[in-house]
Amino acid sequence: MRYVVIKQGLLIVLLLLIVDIPAAWSARSDHSVILLAKAEFTIERAMKRVKKQYPGKVLKAEEIKSKGPKVFKVKVLMPGGRVKNVFVDAETGDVFEP
Repeated sequence: MRYVVIKQGLLIVLLLLIVDIPAAWSARSDHSVILLAKAEFTIERAMKRVKKQYPGKVLKAEEIKSKGPKVFKVKVLMPGGRVKNVFVDAETGDVFEP
């Protein structure tokens, strides 16, 4: 009799764990999505993005200090010797010119 009660108790515990596992994974994946959404571009990623969109050599990259959104300024030496300033929004990764 005692063996049957223990066996039933273990079965109930196992069933509760199985039911709870998908909920735990769901909460974890939601948290991961939130963390990824808040991730900003690094200066290295900004430089790589500019390299893909502009021919030439990246000379320098720096963060622009302002009260607005975080922006990186990237200087590119264009073919022909001209230097071009390109900007990258650190939140979205959008590349734009002044």
